[in-house]
Amino acid sequence: MHFCIRGFRFDKNNNMLSERYLGEVEVMHGDVLFLCQFFYPEYNSSATLPWDTAKYLVKSGLHVGAMCGYPKEYNNDSKVPEQEVKEKVSIKRLHYIQLQRGKKISRLINYFSFTLSILIHLSELKNYKCIIVYSNPPILPVVAILANRIFGTKIVFVSYDVYPEVAYASGNLSEDGCIAKAMQLINRKLCYCASTVVALTDEMKEFLLSNRESLPPNHVTVIPNWAHEGKREKTTEALIKFGYSSEDFIVSYFGNMGICQDMDTLLQAMDLLKKQDFIKFFIVGHGGKKEQVIEKTRHLKNVQVLDFLTGEEFEQAVSISSCSIVSLENGLKGMCAPSKYYSYLQAGVPVIAIVEQDSYLATEITREEIGQTVAVGDARGLANAIEKLATHENIRYDMADRAEKLYQEKYESRIGLEKYATLLKQLIGINDE
Repeated sequence: MHFCIRGFRFDKNNNMLSERYLGEVEVMHGDVLFLCQFFYPEYNSSATLPWDTAKYLVKSGLHVGAMCGYPKEYNNDSKVPEQEVKEKVSIKRLHYIQLQRGKKISRLINYFSFTLSILIHLSELKNYKCIIVYSNPPILPVVAILANRIFGTKIVFVSYDVYPEVAYASGNLSEDGCIAKAMQLINRKLCYCASTVVALTDEMKEFLLSNRESLPPNHVTVIPNWAHEGKREKTTEALIKFGYSSEDFIVSYFGNMGICQDMDTLLQAMDLLKKQDFIKFFIVGHGGKKEQVIEKTRHLKNVQVLDFLTGEEFEQAVSISSCSIVSLENGLKGMCAPSKYYSYLQAGVPVIAIVEQDSYLATEITREEIGQTVAVGDARGLANAIEKLATHENIRYDMADRAEKLYQEKYESRIGLEKYATLLKQLIGINDE
């Protein structure tokens, strides 16, 4: 909603002498408000997935806004307005403390600072019928809960990661600590207040229902993520750009290298394959374990480590990959889903998953024959899987075709976006018929 600002000039008897148009101001108001730390123009998946969804909801006839953090870490634009309307989405960006996320205390300060910034603007949330709030930062749902209790605003909670259990499993949080107890309280209130909880996988839905006693089964819906990039064909130019040749077998790892990812198994497999000159490892991303990866691969001539890639460069990097790695530490079954998995499928790249063998990733990759799976810690098994794909071209090509077909049938962006549109319209009470 826009309001015009006009200036007026009066004489000493309060008679209007002239009127001047000064501009417009956007007042946030509508059907759905996205409440998230990252949003457009940031380029990490935590920003691009909500942005994709917001644009689609607008095209579906909904009035959409977003209240998010002011971009810093994942942004290439020098100046971003604090408030703007982009593709009919009203965006309000709030400044908050943004420290380097390598340390636990820094992440906590960022979380609390951003949540406090949103709380200061709590009254503006009453102008929306429904709030979509995400699991990261894990204390942000407090704001949605308050809006629900005070204004009656409906809540859709999207569980990208299951907190605090992810923090328990990674050893980052004690179950008996004050923070853990506070997060457990937030979860109980959220499960009671939320109209819908979105899980990324059936496995995550089962985990939530098993660990959230107050969450009714009919309040959980499964909507997988999707690839937010485009698909590119492999080119000689792209190979040359990243320092490879057509004879190289390129094993790629893209994304986060943090507490949830098992990097040790990959590092050991790299060492085992160091004499296989034609097998090249292409590691791209960031996270707390990245420095460890750099340090332990300095002596390996067939390993290249780059910073986070976005847009065309990321698409080119995926296109030249012969196979790609996804990895999760033990104990995280049902708690998270690697976002880059969907990018690999879309590009038709075979996937090697370092995961628990009864996880959804292991099950799907094996059932659909789109790659290989190895147990966490099985470096020899990973090296063997890589060598098998490197030396059996026909098997690899068949896996690639099946991966792309699986993406089109199950994970294509339009499938997930339409599920969000249907869900939101039902909650708000909009009937398309």
